[in-house]
Parts: sequence; C-alpha cells; structure tokens
Amino acid sequence: MAIVSYGGDPAIVATRAEIERIQTGLATVANLLGDQVEPHDFLNNPLKRIGLAMELPAVQERIRFLMQALDAAANEYFDGEGLLARELTDLGLISAPIIAGGLIGLANEVGMFREHKVTATPVDKFWRSAPLGLEGLGKRLEQISGQGNIVVERYGTRFVAYLPGTQTWSPIGLGNPIDFTSNLQAMKGPGLAASERGVQLALAAAGATAGSRILLVGHSQGGLIGANIALNDKRVKGLVTFGAPISQLAEKLPVPTVAIQHKNDIVPKLGLKANPLALNLVTVERVLPISTPLAAVLEAHEIENYTKTAELADKSQDFGLSRVRDQLLGDFWPNGSIGVETGETTVFELKRVD
Repeated sequence: MAIVSYGGDPAIVATRAEIERIQTGLATVANLLGDQVEPHDFLNNPLKRIGLAMELPAVQERIRFLMQALDAAANEYFDGEGLLARELTDLGLISAPIIAGGLIGLANEVGMFREHKVTATPVDKFWRSAPLGLEGLGKRLEQISGQGNIVVERYGTRFVAYLPGTQTWSPIGLGNPIDFTSNLQAMKGPGLAASERGVQLALAAAGATAGSRILLVGHSQGGLIGANIALNDKRVKGLVTFGAPISQLAEKLPVPTVAIQHKNDIVPKLGLKANPLALNLVTVERVLPISTPLAAVLEAHEIENYTKTAELADKSQDFGLSRVRDQLLGDFWPNGSIGVETGETTVFELKRVD
C-alpha cells in the first residue's frame, strides 16, 4: 500500500479551512459584482455600467474557475482521513490535554496516575554505525529490549535518543515509567511524565550539554515524549515519530519533524486533531495491510510495521517529504556521514523511585 504525505512544502501554505474561506470570499465577490449591473443602475452612469456589463461575464467566469481550482487542489491534497479529522477539530471537540488532565485529577483522589522521582541508570554500552534513513531509525527502536530501557547514541556533540512505546498498562505508577501513567501525564503537557524526566537525565548522563544537538526518535508514547521535549529544549534539532499522538502539539513544534502514521492505527488519533499543514512538519500516512481483522489494532501500531512504512518514506520523492526528511537527516549527519559515522551507544534503564 502506497504512502500519502502532506506538509513540508513551501508552495502549499494554506490549510483546507483557509482554502474554503477563500472560496467563500470569491463567491461573495461574484455576488457583489452581479449587483452592480442591476437594470436601474444604468440610469446613473450608463457608459460605465455598459462597460462593466460587457466585462463582467469574463470576470465571473474567472472567479468560477478559481473556485473550482481551489476545490480540486484541496481535494487532491487533503485525503478523506485528513478531512474527517479536520471536521472533528472544527466541531470543537474537547482537547486531549484537557481530557488527560481531568482523568489525572479524578484518579489522584484514589491514588492512581501519580508521578514519582525517576532515575536513569546506564546498563549497557557499545559502538555502532549511524542509522540509514528513516527506516534505520525505526529499526533502532525495534531493537530496544528490557523494561524501562531507552537508548542514546552520541556522535561528538550530537545525540540521538530512541524512545519506545508504552510497556506497561497498570493504572498505578510502578517502577517502569514507560507506562500508562506517563501516557496521561505526557498528554496533559510537557515536563510532567516520569518517562520524559528520565529521558532528560539519560541525555545528561550520556554527555549532552547546553551546546549539544539532539535528535529525538519515538514510537507511540516515545514520540509524544519527544514532542514534549522538543517544545521547550532548544538543543533539540529534529523529531521523528512513529504512531504517536502529537497532533495537539504539532502546530507549536519548532524543529523539522517527520510524523509517520497508519490510518488504521487509533493511537495517532488520540490527539483529537489533524496534524497541521506546516513547513517544518511532514505527515506520512498509509493504510497498513492487515492479516486478520482481529489483529488490526495491534498490527497497525507495531513498530516493526511502522519501520516498513518508513522504508517507503525513504524512497518517496514527494517534495515536502523529501525536503523535511533530507533537512532533518542531512543536518544531523552532514557530508554523507549517515550510515557511516560511528557513535557511542548507551542503554539506560529508567525507573521510578520513592
């Protein structure tokens, strides 16, 4: 199944809603022009009115053409899934952060979803070559094993943090902070989830300083954590997410971002918005072929399947996708060093402590 991407193209600067507003404005102009050639108006200034009447059909035809062109362009660029998400947004549905905040507030009354201090302890260290493309980043996420583990690669003053998806679903925050409690805290806002604080501790332990450059790569919760960090940490220079609910943050992201999403994966939709059209953000989508209907929910969200979609994204020549992808990867691994440069790799175990 082929991918569809949108965003990242400086030639496309309007959202679907903005295009529709322009269409409405053109229709209003056409009506106003028509009102100017009412029969009784010819008595006031007949020569000018006759001239206007002669020119008007061509002008109105041009306006109709522009309206049709706008409609065709919008329908070609925004697929059905994006339109549906946009319509949900325009209905003013309650935002994901508000929902998460409400759940946390209620649950705290009975001791659920409370956060604790967190530690980041190095448990393994080795050297390996830089990943090859978006597919390579996805494969690095696939290779993470062990509860509470994240991986940080160091290339001189550049760091790549690989952040996996949710590992435990207990409503009570236990030792592993990559859990449901961190999901809710991260959805509520930046700086709240124990897993996010653990990532910052791991980066510091790996040697990241004020002058470092950081690339964040995350699946599911890991992508959301990465987006939260990117909002406030000026050291972050790029973000790649796989199946992550970041739409509620996407308009504010200040760094080149590639968001890879499956249309039949419910998790990216938890932000209750469509990813915006932006120069620094490209959204890559496809419908993942599913082996059986019962497996649809799980298969569409698995990082292994997202890595396959990333492979298609690496091969895509879509202008917006190519622009953001090459900007992100080329800036981080300049002069052809991607896949060649060797980096120090540290596995960190994140753990909540009392």
